[in-house]
Amino acid sequence: MSFQVTFPELKNALTTMYSNGSRDDKTRATHFLEQFQKSQEAWKLTHEILNDKSLGDLQLKLFAAQTLRSKVVYDLSTQVQESTYDALKSSILNLLKLYNGKSERLIRIQLSIALSQLALQYLSWTSAMNDIVSSLTESNQNTLVLLEFLKILPEELSDVKKSHLTDEEYNKRSKELVTDQVESVILILKNLTENNTNNNQDLNSAILDCLNSWITECPIEQILHIDSLTALIFQSLSQDSTFDKAIECLATIIRETRDIDNYHIIDTLYQQILKLNKFMHQSPDKLEDLETIEGLTRLYVECGESWHTLIAKNPKHFKPLVEILLECTSYEEDLDIVKYTFQFWYLLKQLIIIPKFQESREEFSDVYLRLIAIIIKHLTYPIAKNDNDLFNGDKEQEDKFKEFRYEMGYVLKDCCAVVGASRALQVPFEQIKSILSNSSGHWQYLEAPLFSMRTMAKEVPAKEKTILPTIMSFLVRLPEHPKVRYAATLVLGRYTEWTAKNPEFLEQQLNYITHGFEVANNNNDIMMATSHALMYFCQDCSELLLNYLEQLYILYNQVRGQIDLDSNYELSDGLAHVVAKVPEENLYKTLEMFLQPTLDLLQNLVSMPVSEAGNKEMADQLEIICIYIDVLKTSEFDKPTYAVATLFIEKIWPLTTTILTKDATSLIVSEKCMKLIKSAILSFSSYLNSILPQIAEILHQGFKQTHFGCYLWVTGVVIRVFGDDEFSPPEITLAVYEFAMQQAQLFFEQLFSQKSQGEVENCSEVIEDFFRMTNDLLMFYPFEFIPNFDFLTSIFKACQIVLSIVNEYNPIISCIHFLIDLVSWGLEHPPISLFEQQDTEPLKQAIKQFLIVDNHGGDLLKVVLNGIIFKFHADVQQDANDLILKILVVVTSVEMAINWLRSAVVDLPNVNEKEMDRLIDTVTVALQNKDNRRVRSALKDFINWYSRKNISPRSEFQGYTH
Repeated sequence: MSFQVTFPELKNALTTMYSNGSRDDKTRATHFLEQFQKSQEAWKLTHEILNDKSLGDLQLKLFAAQTLRSKVVYDLSTQVQESTYDALKSSILNLLKLYNGKSERLIRIQLSIALSQLALQYLSWTSAMNDIVSSLTESNQNTLVLLEFLKILPEELSDVKKSHLTDEEYNKRSKELVTDQVESVILILKNLTENNTNNNQDLNSAILDCLNSWITECPIEQILHIDSLTALIFQSLSQDSTFDKAIECLATIIRETRDIDNYHIIDTLYQQILKLNKFMHQSPDKLEDLETIEGLTRLYVECGESWHTLIAKNPKHFKPLVEILLECTSYEEDLDIVKYTFQFWYLLKQLIIIPKFQESREEFSDVYLRLIAIIIKHLTYPIAKNDNDLFNGDKEQEDKFKEFRYEMGYVLKDCCAVVGASRALQVPFEQIKSILSNSSGHWQYLEAPLFSMRTMAKEVPAKEKTILPTIMSFLVRLPEHPKVRYAATLVLGRYTEWTAKNPEFLEQQLNYITHGFEVANNNNDIMMATSHALMYFCQDCSELLLNYLEQLYILYNQVRGQIDLDSNYELSDGLAHVVAKVPEENLYKTLEMFLQPTLDLLQNLVSMPVSEAGNKEMADQLEIICIYIDVLKTSEFDKPTYAVATLFIEKIWPLTTTILTKDATSLIVSEKCMKLIKSAILSFSSYLNSILPQIAEILHQGFKQTHFGCYLWVTGVVIRVFGDDEFSPPEITLAVYEFAMQQAQLFFEQLFSQKSQGEVENCSEVIEDFFRMTNDLLMFYPFEFIPNFDFLTSIFKACQIVLSIVNEYNPIISCIHFLIDLVSWGLEHPPISLFEQQDTEPLKQAIKQFLIVDNHGGDLLKVVLNGIIFKFHADVQQDANDLILKILVVVTSVEMAINWLRSAVVDLPNVNEKEMDRLIDTVTVALQNKDNRRVRSALKDFINWYSRKNISPRSEFQGYTH
């Protein structure tokens, strides 16, 4: 790529990137810089910039170093002759030594990465490490440069995907550069440590940094047996300048002990950790520093997580470590530090609740009991003058605290699992009683233990009789306060399964909850909590509440206009569960009674002039009916009728058709009506056979009139429910197939008539729903679907348009999933086991033939490959890769499959012939050997490397931190 550029042009572009210039100017500057980084000329110009120390522009030099790094990573094998690699190596080494000043570290890091990547790809450079170490040890001024390079080398060589090398080349080279060099590198670090007689802290810090990168490359015993290095690590913990590096190093060592069985080494480390903790407590000033506390906590947590199995096996021996972690959890100054410990409490809990660890469970029960009290303290909202502004207007801090409370809730569940529900609940209960005895206590101190009771509910068995009866009687007598009522109501809502098993508490709890509507005084939080709790009561105590049905009906009609929409939905859901327990002979009338206010309101809205507000209200009321229909789903179809289905046909369906006749062009109304029809079909199935033709007509005319995707969405539901010949007679399955084909033809007419890319993108939701519907059609009608080449041709045309033009995730992934399922019919075994008893060979051959006809397979492979590289969302790529694999495998001839792949790859811009040949050779052999895993891996590696090299931005304008 030829790209002539001068110093001033580069400097101006970089200045623009850091300036307050316009977005367009920055976009042009970015494009200019990226083009330069990919050009052949960049090699020469970056060296000129970096070799000229008189240039004082740090930004320009850092960009030049970044560019040189990216050139070595991506362009070495394609733009540089191997005969000049040696000169390039010498040049980068000289630059590293040239930029050995403290202020030039960022430049040096880029150069170290470049040298690491050059060493990796320069396969004939057999003495790479010896040459680099020799060059950088010629002067003591370059010691830190050497250590930085040694730190970076194993990190850069940790991932084969960072290079274009084959797996074999990479594995051989990384062994030569890293694995085989461990002893020499550790020896360098040992010698530097022992020769650092003046205890230079910068050198100590660099040694620790480097050591941390190499710890994982060798057996941990090898490092721990070198006294000078272990001494350096622990001694550095007492120095502020090296504390963080030492913590990182020690944490890595601890992490590596997870994979060893040498208990002596682990115990030696453990004793050192205990000494460290004792030392820190003897220096209280150190424990006043937030960063020190954070570092120590991360170290202790690493010990706990790495050794949690040993802790469970040796509880008394390791209890001091558990006590240290409990102390870390109790830290109040920064809850982010507290959060580090949560995983440890979970891991230990998982083991000690196993019967064989009963002794450990008993040993640590007191710790987990104290942990409950600590967590409740952390749960407490801050005390403020204004109860409605506890965080002084800091919404971000408030949201963070609320999110953290739920994370702490998981720890409380762990505690409950260890100590048992009765003992766990005793802790917050005693706190509540203590607070109530102090009449001047703030509500925050009462709300926190109530919240803890709510979070522990899932761990409390319904048979608990020791403390819950006392707690339940106590909760309904709590003093009236909005925050307390809110918290107590939610607690009661969480224990409804317990109440169902202990019905003597039902009435007093129900009275307390419903009283919330009376005392709420427009407090929306209390209204929501009351509705939420009542929903759970109705769901879990539905049979017990049959005797309260009339009171619930009256209550609902009293409050439905006062509560918000979500609360209305929750209350409706709960009531529907109670209605579901009504005897069959009374079900019709009871449901009609509960739905009548909603039906009357809908009838009134239909008679009014069309308005946006009216449409919104209509959709909201339809949702209430959907909730009832979903809850009252039947699982028995042996009776001639089902009362709820009859009510739907007689009362709800006529109203639905009236609404759609008047207002189908409103998206919100159409979508909600379609949701209602979907719910009815899934809930009542064959009980709706009598109106199935009407449903089909509504769906067809609705899509024809509006082009809304929801009509196709429900068409898919019709296919799934009525297209199954196991449950539907032949005349219905045939009618459903013909109806679905009509819907598909309407979609093709709509899509193929779009004149511009924008018009196609505006159809994204319709496209998504179409392919989901078509997948249903393929699943239930493969013998009709697959041999229909005219239909398949239209679908492939639609796929080409969608995958080439549309950018949204959902329509693309639905299209890809459909194609995977379709092409899979060409594999040896059909994708649906249901058809294994039938002869699917004709379908397999039809798919193979269709892919060959008019080069459908080759064209599809090309558009999918281009999509993966240039436009698909990252989450699509795995499925798209799978589709390419299936196309290559299904086609009968390996030669044809390879020709398709070669044709797709060769059309890519700037594709490297060597990399293309490697892909083709690998895939050819893999296909011949039926090694699908290797095909998938080769495709993924090629795509990732090509994208990183040619598509992903190489510029890093904010500097680089390694």
